[in-house]
Amino acid sequence: MKEDKDINEQEELNEVRLEATEAPEEGDVKPKSAGGVLGHKTIEDVIQREAKEEQDTSSPFSISKTLGGVIIAKAVQRQMGLVLLISAFLIIYISNRYVCQKKMVEIDRLEKSLEAARYKATVCTSILTEKSRESNIMELLYNYGDSTLAIPQDPPYLIRIEE
Repeated sequence: MKEDKDINEQEELNEVRLEATEAPEEGDVKPKSAGGVLGHKTIEDVIQREAKEEQDTSSPFSISKTLGGVIIAKAVQRQMGLVLLISAFLIIYISNRYVCQKKMVEIDRLEKSLEAARYKATVCTSILTEKSRESNIMELLYNYGDSTLAIPQDPPYLIRIEE
């Protein structure tokens, strides 16, 4: 087991030495390593180079990025202001709709009570009209018998005042 580990480390060092001897690409800067000779790269340099190559070769719309939510998260981060604005409008829309429904229920309740009040007023008016007829008043006076009121036999006199 220990021998396998030593062999793997030797192979990695050989790869590092091979990469160090290759011609440098444009934009690659070879920093001086603390313990090595110029021209040899350290393991950190190799890891950074591999990470850079992975970023360059990966497509912006890969399945792992899509399923992992990376693309959506980036889009939401870029449009966070718009998302917050839309959320605020949705909250206002929902609350206004709720208030409107409450007012519509109140209007329906008030219309029903208004209809009931109109019906009651109509009934009271018809009862008053019935009781205030001349024939009904005369009948009431006759039943009580103690009234001196009677229907006049002569038409009323017109008094004219000249100015």
